[in-house]
Amino acid sequence: MWGKELANMAVQVCNIVVASSEGRELAQHGSPMFPIACYAEDMTADSVAWHWHEEFEYILSEKGILCVDVNKTRVRLNQGEGIFVNSGALHAVEQSPALLHSCVFHPRLVGGMDTIFWQKLIKPMTQPGAPAFFLLNEAVPWQKEVLACLRDAWREVADEPFDYENRARYHLSAALRILSTQCVGGKTKVSQQEQIAAERMKQMLRFVEEHYAEELTVEKIAACVALSESACLRSFRQLLGTTPIQYVKQYRVEKAAELLRSTRLKTGEIGAECGFADGSYFIKTFREVKHCTPLEYRQRFGLEA
Repeated sequence: MWGKELANMAVQVCNIVVASSEGRELAQHGSPMFPIACYAEDMTADSVAWHWHEEFEYILSEKGILCVDVNKTRVRLNQGEGIFVNSGALHAVEQSPALLHSCVFHPRLVGGMDTIFWQKLIKPMTQPGAPAFFLLNEAVPWQKEVLACLRDAWREVADEPFDYENRARYHLSAALRILSTQCVGGKTKVSQQEQIAAERMKQMLRFVEEHYAEELTVEKIAACVALSESACLRSFRQLLGTTPIQYVKQYRVEKAAELLRSTRLKTGEIGAECGFADGSYFIKTFREVKHCTPLEYRQRFGLEA
């Protein structure tokens, strides 16, 4: 698998999303003193489930075409393009024959709230109405400059040369300087109703992530945020472009795929652990999502591959 070639770098391969009671990702990216982590991923075998976090994140398509969903928008990234996802935005990455580089970093890496760096670079990005994401294409001069800064920052953290912490911070600050200017006068008005809908969705995703191994119904998912079933269905379709049960299936399959790659548990045990009570239904659903059986998937991407 492509990601394994990066074992000696300060780069991680990550596809597990662990959420808090609000659906916020709990994984620590980097360390408290240096809150940044870079990832390299072969998306042929993986997808990244819907989640959100306080950190900024950028995703670069190194090879192939990536499909990234942010809030209600699906973005297609061709090779060489990228996307900068703002703090708090719901996002996901679909499985595809593509390679990506990504980086997740906390705003305080650039400067704390009592610094001029926060006021000039972070505050414009996190104010109400700021864009949920920025699409980056080299055909646009300012976006090309941002891409160069983001690639340089990723490389510094990956290779860890002398003084890489300061150099990575410099490149990220330069990128944010450009991005923050794009927020001025270009605010996206978000209604209170849309904000409430987004928060409810985060709570419903959290509920699925905590209870995916149990029997789940639309009624149970809706009840966790005091919605009717029809309102729950409408919310999933509007925000994620799918149904609650389809999302549950997708999430369970991704959890099963992780276990197939990283453990030697029997296929039936994995299915049961991920909420599939019936082995035949597990195989059928896995094939629908991954286009191969669990056994074929393990043979391609498992520990013995």
